[in-house]
Amino acid sequence: MNDGAIEERLRNAVRGLDDPPGRSAHSRIEVAGLPLPVRPAAVLVPFVPRDGRLSVLFTRRNPNLRNHAGQVSFPGGGIDAGDLDAVAAALRETREETGIDEAQVDPFGYLDCLDTVSGYCVTPVTGFVRNDYAVRLHEDEVDEVFEVPFEYILEPSTLRRELIHWGGRDREIFTFDWDGRRIWGVTAAILKNLLDRMHGQ
Repeated sequence: MNDGAIEERLRNAVRGLDDPPGRSAHSRIEVAGLPLPVRPAAVLVPFVPRDGRLSVLFTRRNPNLRNHAGQVSFPGGGIDAGDLDAVAAALRETREETGIDEAQVDPFGYLDCLDTVSGYCVTPVTGFVRNDYAVRLHEDEVDEVFEVPFEYILEPSTLRRELIHWGGRDREIFTFDWDGRRIWGVTAAILKNLLDRMHGQ
């Protein structure tokens, strides 16, 4: 499938920018029987057109961070009071973490919100990133930026289910591997949501 066909499927699968996903202001996550308040957050799910195909851009967090050290993620973070919306937050966090400027990103939609075990409700914002993007890493937060061919992610055998024990109970997570990197948790769950939406077209 060529780049144009996949781009069309992507645009048809996501929610439009005029249709952001809703979230409950009173939702709660329980960890070890204790309720956690949910904080709003946003991430950018970046697609890069390259050599007639699309790739997906990821970051790997600094291994010395207190939370989620060394994990693969999408650029993003908490939605601040000064952010107009989830799109603005995702673009700001992307610039702060990677140096990729807002002018190099064309947001085109939303995926469904996900509650995380760390107490966030994450709104994924999808966007196309120019393939000549310039990286200036915030090295205290991000160790590297790398790309994975979207065709690889679309392969049915790529995404796997695993059970982990966390917060006093077993939880099912999604995971896949690329070039020695393990992509799992919320990041893989966002991709699973995208694949489900694409397959449901």
